[in-house]
Amino acid sequence: MLQTTKSAAEVAARLSGVFAVYKPPGINCMTVINTIKENLGKEITATFPWVPDRYEYKLLPSPEDPNLPIRMDYPSLKKHPFVKGHERVPMFCKFPLDRLSSGVVVLGIRDGIKKVRAMYGAHYSRQYIVEGRFGIATDNHDISGKVLERTTYDHISGEKLVRIVSFIQRSHQNLTTEYAGVDIQSQEAYELASRGQLRPRMASPPLVLDMRCLDYQPPDFTLEIQCVHETPQWLRKLIHDIGLELRSTAVSTKVRRTRDGYFTVDDALLTKHCQYEYVAEAIERSRHLVTWKKLRPDANFVTDRGESEEGR
Repeated sequence: MLQTTKSAAEVAARLSGVFAVYKPPGINCMTVINTIKENLGKEITATFPWVPDRYEYKLLPSPEDPNLPIRMDYPSLKKHPFVKGHERVPMFCKFPLDRLSSGVVVLGIRDGIKKVRAMYGAHYSRQYIVEGRFGIATDNHDISGKVLERTTYDHISGEKLVRIVSFIQRSHQNLTTEYAGVDIQSQEAYELASRGQLRPRMASPPLVLDMRCLDYQPPDFTLEIQCVHETPQWLRKLIHDIGLELRSTAVSTKVRRTRDGYFTVDDALLTKHCQYEYVAEAIERSRHLVTWKKLRPDANFVTDRGESEEGR
């Protein structure tokens, strides 16, 4: 029960904003969201006892004179929790993860729904840690899929992997400048790229903003990828393409989102902690991350490299 809350209006005010949760692998994102909504709704309903807001009446025969009706008022049960269910908490997610992936998922409650939608228009980047394995191809580009082919990978060195990763990043960077509305040969494009602030200012296909190899222990490798307008399945396809470029095959073994816009793993609640007090505190801590000034499409976005940013 909500021990520190005085009224339903205070609950509505505190449960209005944006927060992040950590979705574990192997579970559908909507299942996580519905579980959070269910838990919050039950907690709110249990805190504030039902009070009838209207009364209905019946005309019954008088025990003294059956021909003389008397009026009997009784509370309307239409809004009783046993009739309409527990409190409904409006919640929205614009960037869900699929069942196989895990990581940060940003949610909006009540007024925060508008800000989550605005994050899409601001074209915020997201960061992933993607693990892959050479020498195998599956029907869904994930290690869990049906094996279609096995290939050799002994010829793939760490230098070759880094070279292909750099090549893919450069090719995507050219597209990014185009969708950012700047000339690739201009000083502005160079300065934005050097500060890590180059990103699309309009709708675009999935783009890699930055990608680097963190580890390579054949046949397994780990990449850190910053991108926009992507999906987890698109990242798995990217791993598959890297394998083809290196004259082999590759599948994804793990896709983990570590950052969504300004929200990192450190900001995300575990699903078991998604109770009213924790969620309300997370919303309050995150208010400075989703100000309307930051949600402008033309606002500079800073990555985790630590540069200062306009409107921060």
